[in-house]
Amino acid sequence: MPPEPVLRRLIKFALNTTAAVLVAPSVLVCYLETKRGPGYERFFHGWGQFYAVMPGLFGMCLRRAFYRGTLTDCSIDCQIAFGVLFNHREAIIGSEVYIGPYALMGRVKLGRGSLIGSRSSILSTGEHHVMDANGRWTTPDNLAFEITEIGEYCWIGEAAIVMAGVGDGAMISAGAVTATKIPDHVMVAGNPARFVKRLIEDELTEPAEGGKSLGAVSG
Repeated sequence: MPPEPVLRRLIKFALNTTAAVLVAPSVLVCYLETKRGPGYERFFHGWGQFYAVMPGLFGMCLRRAFYRGTLTDCSIDCQIAFGVLFNHREAIIGSEVYIGPYALMGRVKLGRGSLIGSRSSILSTGEHHVMDANGRWTTPDNLAFEITEIGEYCWIGEAAIVMAGVGDGAMISAGAVTATKIPDHVMVAGNPARFVKRLIEDELTEPAEGGKSLGAVSG
């Protein structure tokens, strides 16, 4: 891969530096919010929504700079498109990750080179709602969400809903809904998501029968 032209590197450095300076006050506010204790994310959400609608290339630089200062970890070379929102600070964005427009992220770890399609949702792993004694759905008092891990070089299709981990190199088709762990190098589709094919044959893994639910291939 040829080296990046010097002028382009200088422009990127200038944009990223300017963005970091501009978002610094909001990052500081979000940092001070964390001192109140876990679960306080009102300012984090508000500023995230503000930067989500910033247009163009510089808007992407602003979002990246903001999340580099507020998430657990965020790579300098990721791309966060228009309308993307993170619901929790406990998120990791790896190198060369692309997150498409209007995607919604919970507590996630996005592996290197993964592509997240527009309008897709990756939820935190765990119990989001419980039914109380009166038969009404409510949020648990003690939230115990875990990080949903997306492996390296995955493709999450448009409007997919992911509720469990995804292995390296896996492909989640557009509109699919996954509720169980997806193995490495597997393509799934549908609601609920079902096995379609293996993208790379693994001699150590028994081939699954086509059309079976994910429980048949996630062992």
